[in-house]
Amino acid sequence: MLELQDLAVTYQNTIPAVQGVSLEVPDRMVVALLGANGAGKTTIMRAISGLLQLHKGSIIRGSISFEGERIDRLNATQIVQRGIAQVLEGRRLFADLTVEENLRTGIISARDPAVVKRAYARVMELFPAIRDRLKSHAGYLSGGEQQMVAIGRALMTNPRLLLLDEPSLGLAPFMVQQISAIIAEINASGTAVLLVEQNAHMALSVARHGYVLETGKVVLNQPAADLLQDESVRKFYLGLHEGGGRANVGTLRQRRSGRKWVL
Repeated sequence: MLELQDLAVTYQNTIPAVQGVSLEVPDRMVVALLGANGAGKTTIMRAISGLLQLHKGSIIRGSISFEGERIDRLNATQIVQRGIAQVLEGRRLFADLTVEENLRTGIISARDPAVVKRAYARVMELFPAIRDRLKSHAGYLSGGEQQMVAIGRALMTNPRLLLLDEPSLGLAPFMVQQISAIIAEINASGTAVLLVEQNAHMALSVARHGYVLETGKVVLNQPAADLLQDESVRKFYLGLHEGGGRANVGTLRQRRSGRKWVL
């Protein structure tokens, strides 16, 4: 469904952010994109959704195709119309608008009332917790409720591919479990998902395949179940060390020899 080939991105024409990334999101599959802060995850999402220019970024090499059509030369509106929706990191709701008004901002460009009606019904079914909060201002919701509204707003476009950028950020563990279950349910209904997460355990539990980024490059590309069992991933991305200590990924310099990672 989605294919990135040798993608390279810079900011302000000088700062390299992504260096030759290739990845695929097959139809109706959840794919996880993992890595530390600054690895290039959000840059890849911006490139796919057409938001790079807003951040003074540009694609200098490679291509992005969706269902066989190149989209890296399209603007964000055209990309949404092709069937891709993104939930931005930090949710980015309109705090002074109600929940219902936030949801309806997701259908500004919709043309078919029947499609809108089905999308709205789907969102209400997926998120019963916000059905009773439709008239509440989004800024007064809890973090978990805001994330549900943000995902619901994206689903109002009836996307075939959903881009999720750090959906568990700042949420309590029980809410992370709920969001994970929601992602699985969205996927079960036929929507493919590209999931960017620092919570590697959650991401790999819901995904079927995973990519690990380091400094703008893919360093691991395996089925999610294999990544969960990979000792280097468990140590440096899941924080599982002998003695129960946790690794600070940002302090590590990765160098692979076979399957060994060293400081």
